Amino acid sequence: MKAEIPSNVDARTSIGPASASTLLAEYLHTQRETILDGQITVETHDDLDSVPTMVIASRRARSALSAHRKTVHAEPEVHRLIEELRWFGISVGAAHELRTQSARLHAAVDVLRPRYVRGPVRARITEYFGERTRLAWLAARDLLGSPRFPAMIEDLMAEERLLLGGIVVGVDDVDNAVVLSALLDRVRSRMRAVESAGEEDARDAAIHALRKAIRRTRYYLDSVRDLDPSRTAQACDGLRVVQDLLGEHQDAVVAKHHLIQITREAENAGESTFTYGLLLQREIDRTTRYSAELPTAYWRSLRDARVMADVHDND
Repeated sequence: MKAEIPSNVDARTSIGPASASTLLAEYLHTQRETILDGQITVETHDDLDSVPTMVIASRRARSALSAHRKTVHAEPEVHRLIEELRWFGISVGAAHELRTQSARLHAAVDVLRPRYVRGPVRARITEYFGERTRLAWLAARDLLGSPRFPAMIEDLMAEERLLLGGIVVGVDDVDNAVVLSALLDRVRSRMRAVESAGEEDARDAAIHALRKAIRRTRYYLDSVRDLDPSRTAQACDGLRVVQDLLGEHQDAVVAKHHLIQITREAENAGESTFTYGLLLQREIDRTTRYSAELPTAYWRSLRDARVMADVHDND
């Protein structure tokens, strides 16, 4: 059942002149509606396909709120809402991510020549992901039916009301270009961490941290798009390019970890592990290739966002 929404909390009809607060309220409203629409689809059709849009909506809302550091530090309820959105995205998205990884590895096996597929590889992959996906999906269904979910929705609505009232500390009293500049400082810091990372796991972790910083910057800009539609759209498009590359890298990293676990299970069952080693090496090669492509994509993709921040610095 869809959580009830008071009729007087429609940000789209309540917003007045554009400001950071009103734009953020509208943005949160849009993400909340997306989450609730996904909830209806899940309950009506028991459909995993609606989960990605719910997860992305929770990330968008969380990133847009997190960008306002002064607000997060001054308002404990905002910090708590951000943590609830993080919990929701991780918990609801787990089943979809497992299903996606299962499809990825099955597709990788399908393109191998028959002589490279040794042992019950497809059956092993199916068994590994099948029960995990089922349990994660049951947990997601339970989550959507728990009191914690409507409480999060209520918190989102309450934050919209406060933003529309212009009484949230730290949103309207800071120039948006200053917020963007701080976000880009975090991105630069994390890119330096990538460049200085040594061994494989450290580099994978650094690239994932960079991905999260890029994502936060992009979703923040998306939340204030109406303040400068043309320039903001260009900056978001650029950030999306590098975010997609970093997403491909993370998918390969996650696949590596699953393959290591599947290999252990195959070893314990006395099965050949040759094919899993081959698949693992291909995922390692992908992460290496994406890492090599990152510097060029990074500098190209951040150009418009840097320009927006530099315009403020020169004012």
